[in-house]
Amino acid sequence: MRSRSAFLLSFCTLAASSTALILVAAACSSSKDSPSSLPLIEGGSGGKKDSGDIPIEEQDAKVADTYIPPGTPGRVYAHTADTLYLFEPVSNDLKMIGKFSCLNGSEQVVDLAVDRTGSVYATTFARFLKVDPITATCTEIKAHGIDEDDYPNALSFVPAGTVDPTREALVGYAATATGVESTDYVRIDTTSGVMTKIGPLNPTAVGTQYKSSGDLISLIQSQNRTFLTVKILGDAGVAPTDLLAEVDPRTGNLKKIIGDTKQTDIYGLGYWAGKGYGFSDNGKISEIDMNTGAATVVKTLTGDGGAGIPWFGAGVTTEAPITR
Repeated sequence: MRSRSAFLLSFCTLAASSTALILVAAACSSSKDSPSSLPLIEGGSGGKKDSGDIPIEEQDAKVADTYIPPGTPGRVYAHTADTLYLFEPVSNDLKMIGKFSCLNGSEQVVDLAVDRTGSVYATTFARFLKVDPITATCTEIKAHGIDEDDYPNALSFVPAGTVDPTREALVGYAATATGVESTDYVRIDTTSGVMTKIGPLNPTAVGTQYKSSGDLISLIQSQNRTFLTVKILGDAGVAPTDLLAEVDPRTGNLKKIIGDTKQTDIYGLGYWAGKGYGFSDNGKISEIDMNTGAATVVKTLTGDGGAGIPWFGAGVTTEAPITR
């Protein structure tokens, strides 16, 4: 979990041709769509509406259209504190999209989420934002009030039929009202930015207690299975590694610990074609075995002098394919 005071503020600029960007999408739009919508993924079509506005019966009817064929180039968003990137996990290619346009001073984006239609939302601790995935332009939906809790730094959409019976819901793990550890499962209304608590990560007070350590993903094509990186609550160990866990997307309760990633501070979590991808505070990108939790570093984002640039979050469509 990224603390409020321990952020590093050094970043590099990676040169990339804007014409080479292939942006992550859940459902695909035609090449005639507006710049704020996502480009076409071959084999699919889809609308520009937020899936939160699409009744479940319509969403079910659109599954064949929005399915991403195996072998399609992978599309995962990741970001530093102020810059949005595209990671292509088939080739391990990384491209910079641009800096978030709406940040105030030293404000930092702590996570983002992508729904099945490709709409992208992000949080800072103080604000809820809508993000244009083509340009990284962002707009404020809501800033929390002085007596309101901070927004989550672990964020994802979960499929219709889980939190909401008829539409996708944006959820996350946020710090409790009395502490700084992220153990409260919350929902954010994408229109108003209002956050409501659903339940706790730990279903009982008995046994080992866990906290969100960075991010979560939820997968329609894998029977709505939802995964979260966690650490043991109160663990005072030196740089304890992150564990991959499965959680219940309806309640946020921990279902099981899958395994140890052996990586530290995975603040962003993505997925494509059966593999998870962790984005860490040390700039490393790791491929994660979703059956064991074991992670292998495949790339590192570095700045001047070769030091790793911290990742702050990541996101992937809920329609990500489960096979390649």
